Amino acid sequence: MFTTFARTPSESAGRGKANGKGKGRQNGSSPPDAPNNTPPRSKRSQVARACDGCRLHRAKCDDNQPCSNCQHRGERCSNSGTSDIRTMPAALREIQRLKSQVHHLEQQLQSQSLSLNSTASTSLTTPPLSFAPSPASTRDPRKEQGIPKKYWEGIYTSTAQTHQTQYYGPASSFYFIGRMSSYLAAALQQPHSDHYMQPNSASRSFATPTSPQRGPLDEIDLPPDGPTAADNLTGTQEDYFLDLFWQSYHCVLQIIDEADFKEHYKSLWAAPRRSRKPSALVDIVLALCMQYGVGVVPRSAPAAQIQGDVDGNDATIAGRWLYRRSQTLLSAELESPSIMTLQCHILAVYYLCNASFQNMAHSTLAVAVRTAQILGLHLEPPESMPRKTKELRKRLWWTLFTVESKTCMKLGRPLSAQISEATCSLPADDHELALLSGSSFASSEDNVTWHTYNLQNTKLILAARTVYLAFHDRCAEVLAATNGTTLYSDAQALETCAHFLSTAIGCLHSWRDGVPNGLKTKRRNSGEPLSTDKSLLDMELYAPMWLQRQRLLLELLYHNLAMNLHRPFVSFSTVPGSRLKLAHGHAIACVDHATAITQIMHQTLTGGDTLRGWHEAFQWQWNATLSLVGYILAYPLVPSTQSARQAIDSAIDVFERFGRNFAVAASAANVTRDLVAKADFLIMRAAGNGVVTPATPSSSDFGGLPANHGAEHAASGSNVMFQSEMDPSSMFQNSVSGMDSAFTIDSFNSFESMLTGSSNMANLWDFSQG
Repeated sequence: MFTTFARTPSESAGRGKANGKGKGRQNGSSPPDAPNNTPPRSKRSQVARACDGCRLHRAKCDDNQPCSNCQHRGERCSNSGTSDIRTMPAALREIQRLKSQVHHLEQQLQSQSLSLNSTASTSLTTPPLSFAPSPASTRDPRKEQGIPKKYWEGIYTSTAQTHQTQYYGPASSFYFIGRMSSYLAAALQQPHSDHYMQPNSASRSFATPTSPQRGPLDEIDLPPDGPTAADNLTGTQEDYFLDLFWQSYHCVLQIIDEADFKEHYKSLWAAPRRSRKPSALVDIVLALCMQYGVGVVPRSAPAAQIQGDVDGNDATIAGRWLYRRSQTLLSAELESPSIMTLQCHILAVYYLCNASFQNMAHSTLAVAVRTAQILGLHLEPPESMPRKTKELRKRLWWTLFTVESKTCMKLGRPLSAQISEATCSLPADDHELALLSGSSFASSEDNVTWHTYNLQNTKLILAARTVYLAFHDRCAEVLAATNGTTLYSDAQALETCAHFLSTAIGCLHSWRDGVPNGLKTKRRNSGEPLSTDKSLLDMELYAPMWLQRQRLLLELLYHNLAMNLHRPFVSFSTVPGSRLKLAHGHAIACVDHATAITQIMHQTLTGGDTLRGWHEAFQWQWNATLSLVGYILAYPLVPSTQSARQAIDSAIDVFERFGRNFAVAASAANVTRDLVAKADFLIMRAAGNGVVTPATPSSSDFGGLPANHGAEHAASGSNVMFQSEMDPSSMFQNSVSGMDSAFTIDSFNSFESMLTGSSNMANLWDFSQG
């Protein structure tokens, strides 16, 4: 802390003379009278502050830049420090400053931890965050808040007409299909391709929705843009399909003002003409309603109802020429889009999803998000706008946000619409607004209007998206800590993520508890709406069709989102004796939600027409069926397997009923029969070996789940018996015929370790024929 300054001889002599003491000998120096033959020593050059390198090596620095020492050592010469504290008061001030900074950072850390816990509804410990600024050149954008992440790898598989593969994330049904395919290949000791586990949809038969014939795009002759004269609808036919729109999609897709649309449509027929003027919005609305309307009409031949071949007359691609003309007209609006342009993009996404062109729909969503941002819909509408216009803009933005979030979570791909960049408030649903909208939907009980569905649907997607992002971020942190690519290779990592989801899923349950009673379908025998208690629906006899459809679609979407969140814990590598109670509890929750979807769909289709021809409902049923089949394969002898197996039979009946209207559902029924035959064979062989699988955990073992999960299964007994008069070998004969003969090493996808505890697994699946 203290510095000693040496005096030069001249300074000493001068000071001595000044004091009258210059005659004495000091420190062996010559007498003052003696001649001084030694030349005076030059003054040492000093620098204000040595460079970092010289200070580190305790070497003498100079004023050169770089200094001679750094040049000699070949180092970079820098001076980034501050002046040393040389006095005690300065040191005390510095200590006080550092204490204040530490206190401020601790408050920031505590505030951020509380914010994270509130957002994700979790009480897990937040890793320490680093607030120290770092140079831009050293920041790693792949690390958020100093926490390394390694995201869960997905699957590359072909889902379209060509053999080109596309990426799907771990949350997608295609990833789950790949896991089941890999498991069946190992369990059956036979090649098994996931190609045969996907129903034959339009995207697997046609290159695009507007292709005139099946086959690759480079092998067919495309017609000129737009429909021919024979393809145009008459005015009467257009009126029929437009009426279908107001009765069906308008109540759930609230992005078009009915009065404005009808005025626009009337203007297209203003001049005396045989056909109306072109309009991209009218064309895509007609295409969507033809897709729905044809889907309600049974297919011509009874024999065709059990066939899964998609041809040019299939309902899923009905109106495709109107879709194509709409897209052609939209190409001229890219530079100057309007509200009508965005409405067309959103409706086109629905049309493509219904036709199973998932990747085209995903690409169209990207254009729609950019269009909405160009129009400023992500911002709060100006106060100068009329309320009717402001609320329509809000509904447009949040409808796009929910569709984009739902699609990306379904495909397991990154989200494009970021909520952090949007200031637009949620849409309103009051009675005054319902009257302003111009539609003739009457209000319901519990202050529910026809706009309440849109608001609750948005809140549901926001809750599911929050859980989805938090869960997959947590999985990424766990994978980075374990240096893994999948959770299934580390049982403890899987259980850690299961614990996180048990707490985070409370966000979704909070939404469920806040849904108004007017938007809930009641249950018989005091059953709970929006639950998995297996109680039957109590359909309100005199409720309007639009309200019944809103209630059913909202509940089906809730079960589908919850099922997808729980499904990663259906683990095919679980072996007897494993203690993955939380993970198994989530697997049970997954199959319970899948069973709820199947029960609602089966009761609705057998008792009315509310969901007949509704393509998205069919896709939810297919997704639920995959979860059911996967569960009975992963857990062949647990008590809940029997109810899951019975639900699969109901799912096949649902597919057969949908199959009367469009071919992809008939194909889904055939695929499900093939899968369940293999599952039955494996279950019977496992039961014959007398192997006991892990017991079903109680609800207390996975706190975030509803109380009925686990408990209802424990009471059903431990033995699983299926009534079948087929011999196991004959039952399996059909299954082998559907396997891919062109077997390659790619058929075994390394999703999870199939031979964890290999000796037990070998005992579980004993395929000796003797």
